[in-house]
Amino acid sequence: MFDAIPDPQHQLFQLDNGLTVGVFPMPWLHEVGATLMVRAGSRFEDPQQAGIAHFLEHMLFKGTTAIPDPTRFHAHIESMAADMNAATGQETNAYWITLPPEWLQTGFTAFCDMFTQPALSDIETERRVILEEMREDENDQGELAVPSVLGGMALWPGHPLARSVLGSRESVGRIQLPALRDYLARHYRAGNMALAFCGPIEPEQVLALANATLGHLPAGPRTPTAPPSHLPAGPHWVAIDDQSSQFSLSLFFRTRGFRDAGFYQAAALRRLLDDGFSSRLQAVVRERRGLAYDVWSAFTTHSDAGFLEVGASLSPDHLDEAFQLLFEQLDTLIQTPPAPEEWQRLLIRWRAGLLVTLDRPAELIERYVADRLFDAAESLDYSWQQARAIDPARLPDFAAQLLRSENLAVVLVGPGARKILPRLKTLHARLERR
Repeated sequence: MFDAIPDPQHQLFQLDNGLTVGVFPMPWLHEVGATLMVRAGSRFEDPQQAGIAHFLEHMLFKGTTAIPDPTRFHAHIESMAADMNAATGQETNAYWITLPPEWLQTGFTAFCDMFTQPALSDIETERRVILEEMREDENDQGELAVPSVLGGMALWPGHPLARSVLGSRESVGRIQLPALRDYLARHYRAGNMALAFCGPIEPEQVLALANATLGHLPAGPRTPTAPPSHLPAGPHWVAIDDQSSQFSLSLFFRTRGFRDAGFYQAAALRRLLDDGFSSRLQAVVRERRGLAYDVWSAFTTHSDAGFLEVGASLSPDHLDEAFQLLFEQLDTLIQTPPAPEEWQRLLIRWRAGLLVTLDRPAELIERYVADRLFDAAESLDYSWQQARAIDPARLPDFAAQLLRSENLAVVLVGPGARKILPRLKTLHARLERR
């Protein structure tokens, strides 16, 4: 039942300029996917230019010097039945294209022109688009109302990790073309990038294509990272009013990153709390007490920082009861190790989740290629062996260290949240004294 997990068929190469290239032959697929990853997310921005990584992502889709009109450029891509998209995170920018094998050379060449010959045209139109995108994350007063970002602001004060990937309206308003060109030149260098192909491909074919299109990129070093900022002793409290029918309540506990020795123990706590309808939060908060339709635990990590989140969306009538119940579930993690049958079920699901990664190209690319940009690539079997090595009897000690009030940020978003927050503080103080 608990055999080793095989690696996917893949090969890793490095071009002369230092660009890492991963190749995942998957002859059963009917399209080719190519993903370019850059160690250039919002963490690497100047505070005065917050949001520039995301702004540049948008601008690279505005055409190339060969086809400077954005609509014509996308028509050219889509005439090959290709689809492109991108995402900006706190530590990476990722760009991908999928297309039929017969269009690989032509389509991938046009895709790479976005990075080597970008038009960077019509900046004011794209600025307006980004400002509209920001409104999706705001309340009716123009305040940021995304719990995960608000939690990060509390957990990493004064650090780039505490900022929204989108930046602020003020910083986005300041960004001009010279800054975009400078950011592109400084960060989009071969030593700071990784490329991966998957689908019905031959390694020699795509390696030659990578050389022809990106082999002339300047080498350049990796962009350094500043260590996470100090967290003053908590708990830290954040409340944002939002005219919705429910509250979003989240408890964030600051952790270390995916390169830390405690990564797998924190991942195990997350699974004990929320991994299927039989897991603790679902069974108690939702199924037995009916306090919330949506209740969750999430483990979000960067290379050297992260957070464990426990949260729920609920009505005002259920807020106090659910708040207390969430802390009771956390206290159970500290007081009692998981029962043998619960731990066995967790391991079975953990291994199955790793196994299905073999069927998910995007996850394989992240694990075997993108993580190399942070010296953190791990095989599926290595992850499985680390999970198996966890001693469940020692998890309460780990939980006691992680789930401390000093390490906590509470974020409440909803109707009249600022007025309600003092009540939750009082309730929390009462729970602490018990």
